[in-house]
Amino acid sequence: MENLQKDTFSEYHPTVIFTYFTLVLLFSMFIMNPVFLAISFFAAFSYALYLGRAKTLKMLLKVVIPMFLLIAVINPLFSHGGVTILAYLSDGNPFTLESVIYGIAAAFLMSSVILWFSCVNKIMTSDKIIFLFGRIVPTLSLLISMILRFIPKFKAQLKQVRASQHCIGRDITDGSLFRRIKNAVRIISVMILWSMENSVETADSMKNRGYGLPHRTSFALYRFEKRDGVFILFLIFCGIYVFVGAVSGYLDYDYFPSLSNISVGIYEFSLYTVYFIMCLTPVAVDIKEDRKWKYIKSKI
Repeated sequence: MENLQKDTFSEYHPTVIFTYFTLVLLFSMFIMNPVFLAISFFAAFSYALYLGRAKTLKMLLKVVIPMFLLIAVINPLFSHGGVTILAYLSDGNPFTLESVIYGIAAAFLMSSVILWFSCVNKIMTSDKIIFLFGRIVPTLSLLISMILRFIPKFKAQLKQVRASQHCIGRDITDGSLFRRIKNAVRIISVMILWSMENSVETADSMKNRGYGLPHRTSFALYRFEKRDGVFILFLIFCGIYVFVGAVSGYLDYDYFPSLSNISVGIYEFSLYTVYFIMCLTPVAVDIKEDRKWKYIKSKI
């Protein structure tokens, strides 16, 4: 299993964790206010960095930054809206400031969502998903948990298959171009067969255990405690507060035909503050617990 930084927030009740990630993901995807985009990206990166550190930096360099640059560069080449013309492309279409800024905003949005989902993948384990949705939609919850477990298992199995093929000179890096393609097809076919067999075995195992039957009982380690109640009330308050501000138009921001001004009134500032606190709460909880443990260790 992947060695992760100790995360106190993951020890909260699954309902709290699910509510938190649902709120931050929805707000990150549907509110295009630049301040909200910046807060979401900063919070997502901070939490992902706390959980993964080296792996987060690796993902940032290999996935997030290239995708960010790709979106930011491609958007103004295909979107020509806006009134502030910076230059004209070779095909005669205008290159506008508004399309550049919108591309950067869209890149921040996609990067934030990817980072948030990397956190979800680490915190929302399959047992938590089954606990939340096992009785409501047992088939869907099993499918989601299988998908979350499939990717790391597939990567580990692919690594083993490639290692074994490399030992007999049949890896995708061995031989001529035609042979490499042939080896790649062989490895892909092996992985497809393994995936199908693994899915059938999982389905048979869950069926034999009576999963999805109406009167089936289950055991769970999760108990809704006082801290969970306080946290979920805090999330509900933050979610309603931001939602009301968004539907009232206080978070609206126009990129076309011209860039609008960012509202910095008292109410808008309170919305930014509430959202910032809500997004960074898990990191604050983890840092507080880390300091507590360091203090206890220093007294031993």
